[in-house]
Amino acid sequence: MIRSMSLLLAVAAFVRLVAAQAAGWQSGQVNSSMCYWESPRAAVIRDTVYIDGGYLWWTPGMADGTFSGPVNDGNPLGLVYLLNFSTPFNTTGGFNLTAAFTTISKAASGANANNIGPLYLDGAMLANDNEWITYGGLYKNTDAYKPQDANAVAAYQRYQYGPPRDQFQPGYVLQDLPTGMTRYVSNGAPVSVPSENLGFYFSGLRSASSGAIFDSPAASNSSFRANVTSATLISLDLSVQGKEVWNNDTLPTTVPGRANAEIVWVPVGTRGILVAIGGVINPSFATVSQSLRGIPGAQIQSQRTSPTFMSTVSVYDIASKTWYEQNTTNSTSGRPGQLTQGCTVLASAQDGSSHNIYWYGGYDGIDLAKEEAYSDDVWVLSIPSFTWVKVKSGTSSHSRAGHRCVKPYPDQMLVIGGHAPLVGTTPKCVDGGIVQIFNLNTATWTDQYTPTTWSNYTVPPSVIAVIGGTALGGSAQTAPSPGGFSNTSLATVFNTKYNTTKITNWYPYQLAAENGTTNRTNLLPSPVAKSGGGTPKYLAPVLGVVLGLVFISLLILAFVLWGKRKYFKANGGTGTQSEAGTMDNRRWVTNWLRATPAAASESNVKAPTVTTDETPITPAYEEELAYTVPEMAGVPVLEMEDTSRPTELHDTGFVPLTASSLNQRSSGLDHSTSRGSHISHNSSVSADSSPRPAISPAGTPRADSPPPGAAIGELPERPHLHSGVSGVSEGERGHLRGISETSVSTDGAYATPMGIPDSSVQGQVTSQQVMAPPTSEPNRLGGIVSPMTPTAGTGESGDYLGTGLAGNSGGSPSVKRKSQFSEKLDDDK
Repeated sequence: MIRSMSLLLAVAAFVRLVAAQAAGWQSGQVNSSMCYWESPRAAVIRDTVYIDGGYLWWTPGMADGTFSGPVNDGNPLGLVYLLNFSTPFNTTGGFNLTAAFTTISKAASGANANNIGPLYLDGAMLANDNEWITYGGLYKNTDAYKPQDANAVAAYQRYQYGPPRDQFQPGYVLQDLPTGMTRYVSNGAPVSVPSENLGFYFSGLRSASSGAIFDSPAASNSSFRANVTSATLISLDLSVQGKEVWNNDTLPTTVPGRANAEIVWVPVGTRGILVAIGGVINPSFATVSQSLRGIPGAQIQSQRTSPTFMSTVSVYDIASKTWYEQNTTNSTSGRPGQLTQGCTVLASAQDGSSHNIYWYGGYDGIDLAKEEAYSDDVWVLSIPSFTWVKVKSGTSSHSRAGHRCVKPYPDQMLVIGGHAPLVGTTPKCVDGGIVQIFNLNTATWTDQYTPTTWSNYTVPPSVIAVIGGTALGGSAQTAPSPGGFSNTSLATVFNTKYNTTKITNWYPYQLAAENGTTNRTNLLPSPVAKSGGGTPKYLAPVLGVVLGLVFISLLILAFVLWGKRKYFKANGGTGTQSEAGTMDNRRWVTNWLRATPAAASESNVKAPTVTTDETPITPAYEEELAYTVPEMAGVPVLEMEDTSRPTELHDTGFVPLTASSLNQRSSGLDHSTSRGSHISHNSSVSADSSPRPAISPAGTPRADSPPPGAAIGELPERPHLHSGVSGVSEGERGHLRGISETSVSTDGAYATPMGIPDSSVQGQVTSQQVMAPPTSEPNRLGGIVSPMTPTAGTGESGDYLGTGLAGNSGGSPSVKRKSQFSEKLDDDK
């Protein structure tokens, strides 16, 4: 569909001028002002209205102070005119409205537009808040350049949206229509729906062959004349920039095609509805010579059918793609007669109870173009009551047709362009200037536009008198009367509220310089919330995020509390202190063991770890607990001479191991069933210090203890010892209670060496020193032994907490309770 992205022109390459007559200046001419503008096409992007095409006539100002008759320069540069809503202006004498416009060119570097961007009469500019795309219309047939292709359309990309692209610059792009679709249609009714990223072009005129069409072709080329009604609805989806989607749907036979109708988008239903009003079939377009451009017999048929387009309007539900025909109702002011080439804007009550379509100007399109046939009245079609109300009666001198209307603020309508009745041989300029201002709230014409002066829309008194309610809404007429809706499905559409949060309002606008020459198109206003009460748009998502975070936090807190309760229950009640929480300083050895990787045994099977909390106390052990340190004044109690406390193991009860102890190999040591396997390292105690209860000052060496001074490497292997630990005196067993209430066995392959002692104390190991557990292949690095990592086995993990129990090699199954370092914290079943 995209034909040539290479034609994307940067804004910097555009001719950007204060609006003025581009060509055809006369000798002695010093200035020029806009006179009238026949059938341009227009679109609004955020804060700016763009006007393209149409026949713009100028009034030349001469050096002697006189004015020449209107001239049309043909717009050879392909200029698009911009009116920024930040620019103040007035319509009274002394202010040149031409100065309020700026321009951009569709041709590169100000060259002649030719077939790149030729001058079109009528047609459409379909837009969202970021770009517009032209469609349809007529242009002069000329030999000066080749016409554009049948599937050619032009787009102006002002702001980037959708998928990101590198080095985006605003500019003009030529695109292609899809296969089977052409640009050969004109005088249709365009409407843009930015909140839905949609645009529509309703009906219009085509040639009898559906081929090429031109404006005012010669009699010999009558096949190029657009004089057959088109029964189509063209739609454009602008959701993805550069990948816009076109569709061509045929109108049902119940919906008559027509020329120069107005179609208005109304925010009801899921995606809104379109309401087609007015228009004419087989129109007679007025020229200076007052000749008809219709076909023979067309006037009679038009007089019979065309007036029904005001008494019965066509309604299209976008979501279901369904057409309805709905009758309208007269008020005391009646209803407008046959009208075409007028303009419309929509103003909705602040509570959404009524949506008021304002129609201004136009003429009947049937009879000869006479002065009294042009309208200056303003009518309102209020829906859902579908009632016509005249809110302003005009004057014939101020009337016009072929103009466009836009709404910069909720309470204001700008009328741009148009032409007065074409009477005589010389057309006259539109009364009051090329731009007119109408206040929708007060239903009055004003002569001053100021960006800082505006208000929200209020329903005018003349409409309230018919539909009820107040200026803010509250309409009492919620359905057409009499007769109601023509279809129950249409009633359902009106009962479905439109999501108005999709509508972005770009006002209020910042005030530009008041000299009338500064256009602030590049100044992007910030979108503001739709006014008229209710909660702000941001409230719902913010509350959703906050409440969601609170809910997640509560879930996390509940899970943590549940886990703690389960853990306490598994440890026999809430009185047991958690090692994961605040730890008892006496139990830090247990915590250290938990974080230390286990060494691998030769059989790759981890021995079960048991606690000693439930170890039966023998009578001999009770005697040891009852033994107290005697008071020996002045005599220190020493367990090991010249042995300093290891700096890395303060008050643990462990003593260093020599490197030679790591070379011992085990011959299948069984799981220890001793009451404790940690050896205390007693510090020197002053004779006058208070005795420590239940700790023996000096135990009697066991018979199987090594002699003093024997190196660990010289110790004989003792297979009959379950724990693999030697040198523990009977008196020192009581000291085990000073280490922990739940000592953990470090027997077998799962005892982790703590380090290599200083060389100064090697060879002086006493019976209080621990013998290193046998390992298969100890790891060494510069004399330092690192904790061993167990060989991975089935059901095993890398630390004491996660290691699985593969078996029990120590005889009968243990009846003792599992350690809290095992995988499961609950009791054995």
